[in-house]
Amino acid sequence: MASLALICLLAVTAAIAESAVAPGTKPNIILLFNDDQDITLGGTTPMAFTEKLMSTGATVDNFFVNTPVCCPSRTTMLTGGYPHNWHTTTGGCMHMDTDNDRFRKSIFGLNLQSLGYTTGQFGKLLNGMKEYCSEKDPLRLPGFDSYLTMCNYARYFENTFSSNGTLYKTGTKPEDYLTSVIGNHSLDFIEASLQAGRPFFAYISPHAPHVPATPAPWYADKFSDMKAPRTPNYNYSATDHHYVIRSQPILTSDEGDISDALFRDRWRSLLSVDDITKDVVSLLEKYDQADNTYILWTSDHGYQLGQFRLPSCKLQPYDHDLKVPFRIKGPGLKQGSHSFVASIVDVAPTIIELGGGTVPEEMDGHSFASLLMSDSSAPKDETRDRMTIEYWTLGNVIRNHHYIDMPNNTYIGIRLVNDTHNYLYVEYYQDVKEMKFTDKGFEFELFDVSKDPYQMKNLYGTPEADDQLVTELHEYLHKQVVCKGQKECKL
Repeated sequence: MASLALICLLAVTAAIAESAVAPGTKPNIILLFNDDQDITLGGTTPMAFTEKLMSTGATVDNFFVNTPVCCPSRTTMLTGGYPHNWHTTTGGCMHMDTDNDRFRKSIFGLNLQSLGYTTGQFGKLLNGMKEYCSEKDPLRLPGFDSYLTMCNYARYFENTFSSNGTLYKTGTKPEDYLTSVIGNHSLDFIEASLQAGRPFFAYISPHAPHVPATPAPWYADKFSDMKAPRTPNYNYSATDHHYVIRSQPILTSDEGDISDALFRDRWRSLLSVDDITKDVVSLLEKYDQADNTYILWTSDHGYQLGQFRLPSCKLQPYDHDLKVPFRIKGPGLKQGSHSFVASIVDVAPTIIELGGGTVPEEMDGHSFASLLMSDSSAPKDETRDRMTIEYWTLGNVIRNHHYIDMPNNTYIGIRLVNDTHNYLYVEYYQDVKEMKFTDKGFEFELFDVSKDPYQMKNLYGTPEADDQLVTELHEYLHKQVVCKGQKECKL
């Protein structure tokens, strides 16, 4: 490990030294992007230091992902493009077409480099990384001057990384713990950037709390008395929901115990992510850059642990899978909560604007940076009250004897939140390969989330449904799920 750390540090220093960008007054930007971190089940609670730190910044209360699964959500975040503009019916990375030059030229790190930033990426990027992790002639990751990118998933020891195009492997010693390795290399990059006096962007993406959520050995005994939250929709039989949900058998006590054990390990694994935040802040303070740095904290999607009898995973359109934290701390922000709606597709445009750039017209997302600023005079029509959802089934996926995904679990939807409405509307489709969003769905769901925060009562087709609202949401949704670029993809 000592030799790996030294080699990587030398590579980081060399990458920064070769940068042609002169020092300036640009703010540094750090994105902490966790894997499977929910908000509705208390997924942020174990990160006590990060919670306290970010409480002095701004929070977007209604922040959602556009798709509740890893690779599509990460593709959306990296490019500022909706999943439908990366969708392929011939495989890809969970239906995302990412193994091509179009994707590689769309990674927003390139935009930050053009703005004068030294850029670094550490941890998980996508689920499919074969072209970057090949033992022979691996591709270099575009958009990042320095990187330590995970090549394998679902384990926290004995990992393989691509470090600036060279493969390295770690072992089973405590210092090989995945989150610690990611954190240490992030710190090396940040310190080298600070020493060089150059503005930097650090994309820190731990694997935690993704399964198996292996905790660091020094945190393995924490939270031993905790259980997954028994929310009202825990082990609830929702017979009026779509087929995957209404067909679920009861969650047995043994299956509940498995979910509880995973809940504890998820929390334990996040303690090491919290340690990264502590060390990053200490480093910024050492170089007097804490007040000149934006720190953003979010996740690729939420999670479920017994909700609607699903033992674990994501893949559903409900708030426990869609709603994730978005907190930001940095110069010029209006502290406190912000009620507008934003989503993962907006993250790259927002970071570009924070770095002083103009959002490219080809991006689908819109920056909400101006809405966060204390001196913002953004007109009311720039605030947003809705976001769209897209999901293509992964087929028959089983967890603990429960089907958490099926071929009929392809859907599009919309999440609406404003002063008068708080709704979730979803349309389900049968055939992932042939389905076109212009077709008519075969099942529908509508929830009044203000009255039904756990989405337990489907109002679609009942006297309680607002048919005019349904029509409006349907028409808006079908325009958004084929849109492309800033002009077509509305706020």
